[in-house]
Amino acid sequence: MSSSIKKLAVAVGATAIVVSTPVAGAWAADGVSGDRSGKGLGTHSVAEGEQHPPRHEQDDEEQRTVARSVGSGIVDGKEWSVTLRFYAEVPQDFPSTDGTSGFAESRPQDPALLCQRVFISGVQVDHQAGPWAGCSVVDGRDDFVEGAGLHGLTDKGTSGTRIFVGNPASGTASARLTLDGGTVRTSEVVTLPGTSYRAFALPIADGETIASVDTFDGQGNRLTHETYWD
Repeated sequence: MSSSIKKLAVAVGATAIVVSTPVAGAWAADGVSGDRSGKGLGTHSVAEGEQHPPRHEQDDEEQRTVARSVGSGIVDGKEWSVTLRFYAEVPQDFPSTDGTSGFAESRPQDPALLCQRVFISGVQVDHQAGPWAGCSVVDGRDDFVEGAGLHGLTDKGTSGTRIFVGNPASGTASARLTLDGGTVRTSEVVTLPGTSYRAFALPIADGETIASVDTFDGQGNRLTHETYWD
């Protein structure tokens, strides 16, 4: 389950709620750092590697996709990961392109598909929604996307082990998550090659509470400061 709040429109999936504001967007993160506070928390940096689909998916249509890992690691003794995948054309078995879902605000002129998938302990968040959970129709490679959300397998991401995923505005290079008590975790922003979609991901252990989330440009200037994620 995931939790976030959409400022222009609220979209609630089978087990998800997200906070997004349309802005020219992309997603990309290179490094993720974290503490070792006895919570069994670890993170892995993501640099150049792309995540490739299984062999059975690599047909002509799949070759027109691009995918990348946003982040991965261990929290509460559980493996977690976040990946982005962009389909230049909406796959034929996707339910519908008549409307919009999640990211887009209006019917796209150049329908494409953007998938953001969060896994905890090998289980995809919102998997109850079916094989296309976490996927939304977007308008080509350079749609306007910005938002953030807490993603977990229980209580719509409001408790338990969770992953904070942000989709920041253009020009954002890094993010800093500060917990109550002062623990700080940081992540660089990862961009999906050939597109304007980007993201960062940071883990939150069971019982931890967010004090603030900040984003920064490449020169270290703070761009945003959010304190409503508790």
